[in-house]
Amino acid sequence: MANAQSSSWSDLRPELLGLALKRVPSLADRVRVRAVCRSWRNNAQLQLLPPPLPWLSLLDGTFLSFPSGEIHRMLLPGDARYHGSFDNWLFLVHSDGECSLMNPFSKTVLQLPKLATIWPYEMGNPAEHPVLFKFVGPSSLDMSPDSLLAAMIVDGSLRSGIRICKPPVATDKLRKNNRDHIYDVAFFDGKLYSLISGMLIVLEIVERHKHQPKISSIKCVSDNICNLAIADSYDDARYFCPSWEYLVESAGRLLLVVRRVGILLPLPERNSFHHGRTLSFEVRVSSLAGQALFIGTYSKSVPAAECAGGLPQEDCIYFTCDYARTCRGPPPDPLRDCGVFDMRTRMVTPLLPETTVVRRVAQGCPTWFFPSGAV
Repeated sequence: MANAQSSSWSDLRPELLGLALKRVPSLADRVRVRAVCRSWRNNAQLQLLPPPLPWLSLLDGTFLSFPSGEIHRMLLPGDARYHGSFDNWLFLVHSDGECSLMNPFSKTVLQLPKLATIWPYEMGNPAEHPVLFKFVGPSSLDMSPDSLLAAMIVDGSLRSGIRICKPPVATDKLRKNNRDHIYDVAFFDGKLYSLISGMLIVLEIVERHKHQPKISSIKCVSDNICNLAIADSYDDARYFCPSWEYLVESAGRLLLVVRRVGILLPLPERNSFHHGRTLSFEVRVSSLAGQALFIGTYSKSVPAAECAGGLPQEDCIYFTCDYARTCRGPPPDPLRDCGVFDMRTRMVTPLLPETTVVRRVAQGCPTWFFPSGAV
């Protein structure tokens, strides 16, 4: 009896601590558990845990926990500005024009080509002429200096292009004008796929002289893919209903995800997409096979059964407001039109609590950030 009374929380058996941590989906809460005492921290490091829930990152350096909306901030190098995320990496632009990807927890840095090399056009004021950079790779979590990356770039003039990179050098490019807009890119089965003006394109990439990756061939897989994927079910004269397309690798399949946005008529004189609301999503599968999709400037498929706390839910699409990413001027609310679409009920619900308050961001859109294996 005396031994039982003198025991403390630090004596909690590792297997019991592991059971508790597996039911904690929030990274911030896991950090708090590990901070209780040295024993808990040491034992927690031995646990094999499901990945924590992603954060929503804003370009002012704010990170929001999902689904609570709790606000976090992370220290960045003093000369760097945050321009988005790529899985568990932050895309940074430094004052001297250097670019890098940084894991904010391990502090690992991967040098990238300079913006002037990736995007040769005049960039001007980013608030007036925003430029979107989206990075994809065959294996984003295990990147090294020898990693292959592809960068999709779109500016406010609808000029777009794809740059193949082997950090810190850009090795090849595919450039399009404003008539052939690039909507998305994704690696699948060792090949790079892209959506370009309603066509699904596959780019074969090979390593040539001095192991520099080059685009060896460009083939059209389908020239009418968007019409095959979605039927216009919103025949309502009150709305203008544009669509946006995404490519997502999910459970061994490459999915085309089509987002339908409604904008009340008559259209505003400027930045009409700042007034849109997501009506629905279409995916050419009957279910997501136990997966949940996170859609936005960076998209990812997550096995729902492997996560903790009942989130994310399978057959649901969690989305951010990224379709106004190259509109001039700040959006009225950086969290506007962020939500959850249930493929079974076809209902849209809010992504974060209505009480979540963040300050307005000068430019850009929220981005998913996945802090896998962070601590």
